[in-house]
Amino acid sequence: MSDYNTTTAGGSGYRKELGFWSIVLLTVGAILGPAVAYIPVTVLADGGPAGMLSWVFALVLIIPIALVYVELGTMWPRAGGVAYYPARSHGPITGVLNGWAAFVGYSLAMPAVVAAIVEYASYFYPRLYSNGVLTTSGLLVSIVATLIIWLINTRRVRFLGTVNNVLTTIKTLLILLVALTLISFFHPANLTRYGGFAPYGVGGVFLATSATIFAYAGFRQPIDYSEEVKDPGRTISRAVIASLLVVFAVYIIESLAFVGTVNWGFLGFTSGEWSSLSSLPYPYASASQGVGLTTLAVIAIVGVVIASFSDGVIYYGGASRVGNALAKYDGYFPDQLSKLNVHGIPFNSTLLVLAVSIIYLILLPSFASVLSVFVDAVVFSYAPSAVSLLVFRKTNPGENRPYTLPVAKLLSPFAFVVGGLLIFWSGWTFVSISIISVFVGLVLLVFFNRRRRIDSADLKAGLWLPVYALAVLVMSYVSDKTYFGGRGIIPFPWDNLLFIAVTLAFYYWGYTSGLNYTRKGTLD
Repeated sequence: MSDYNTTTAGGSGYRKELGFWSIVLLTVGAILGPAVAYIPVTVLADGGPAGMLSWVFALVLIIPIALVYVELGTMWPRAGGVAYYPARSHGPITGVLNGWAAFVGYSLAMPAVVAAIVEYASYFYPRLYSNGVLTTSGLLVSIVATLIIWLINTRRVRFLGTVNNVLTTIKTLLILLVALTLISFFHPANLTRYGGFAPYGVGGVFLATSATIFAYAGFRQPIDYSEEVKDPGRTISRAVIASLLVVFAVYIIESLAFVGTVNWGFLGFTSGEWSSLSSLPYPYASASQGVGLTTLAVIAIVGVVIASFSDGVIYYGGASRVGNALAKYDGYFPDQLSKLNVHGIPFNSTLLVLAVSIIYLILLPSFASVLSVFVDAVVFSYAPSAVSLLVFRKTNPGENRPYTLPVAKLLSPFAFVVGGLLIFWSGWTFVSISIISVFVGLVLLVFFNRRRRIDSADLKAGLWLPVYALAVLVMSYVSDKTYFGGRGIIPFPWDNLLFIAVTLAFYYWGYTSGLNYTRKGTLD
């Protein structure tokens, strides 16, 4: 895929070396990470065969958020752009909470995916993983894998793109090979035989949707590489939509393959006990063995290992670019992190991500222990940019917008609400951890204050987001106990309806705050 050139800004900036297919594969690669191994089966555990409908519902929910970022990323292409837009529209308080959340989430993706690599590799070498955590040997292998990913990210972005093109193509083909082979053993009666098509009713489909919507995470990576994209105005919008449709098809095929070949006796479960499927450590390897294809089981494991590794490469690059943006455009990180080396890479920022990754690997040595914290931190940063989009429509009406979000007055608040629900649906335990982690970012205002003192205008424009975060914390605490692990004070679905109403109120508070903000929120 020869879609590269070597344009730089003044010879020392980000290099525009990524074309359309590189961005498509970057997005597909970021989405098809460790999730490909279990979420297509998790939806069946949550909703039975009807859980497959959740892939459609989740796609409908995620597309407006993706298109918000397409408009912003093509209007003002910025590496690490997720850390840029709310800071520009609302100033340092909103900017630091949003940017820090993205940086923490992207950085925690590394220990999550590297742990997943080693956990799946333990299928071949059991001594790497024991009692739910990495062993000493497993931890050492994880650190080596992290160092390899770091080395890839210190080369020019053209090299990263080439590596990802190869890995994503291979993993997608392996995933489809496993799924399509299993489909050849498909039993249509499995769709209705065990408790009917929807054994857990509407509630099961809802739970499945709350899982599938997380599986689409990664769609935003092209925005964080947008300063390195050739012709971002034309490339990013087409690439993001194409990528979401590709992964939608892959996920549907995976779920269909498993439900059609499920062998309850071989798996050791009672027939129709759909919820038990969530306990399978290697679902597609088990399904392959269940139809007598041991070699296919090995291919399934190899596919997940490659999927996790390429996911780590992409997120590592995204994290380092967000770190660079937090220094270069926002002023929240030390100035040293704003520098690019002669290859157009934020090298100092890659070192910071390396340190964070290794520390968290040691502290949380398993995929499950870090997954939801990483996801919540990332999705907290989804919502604020939806507010920024409508603010910029008013404050910067003359800007060139290669892509314009249609009916933005409806889709922008819709995207904000969905972004909030993503946090809320993860449940009280993870909401409480992630919100506390996000608030730690306020400490970074010390660096900003050295460059430009924070005044009352900054406070008025930015106050809505920390109050919103606290409101999310409270609403999660009182939410339904069965679905969201709250205290059960407000049962489902009333907890969701209340959340939507409160979230819309915060959207319009944030919108008004942005319109009234006249100070310069970023350093460029």
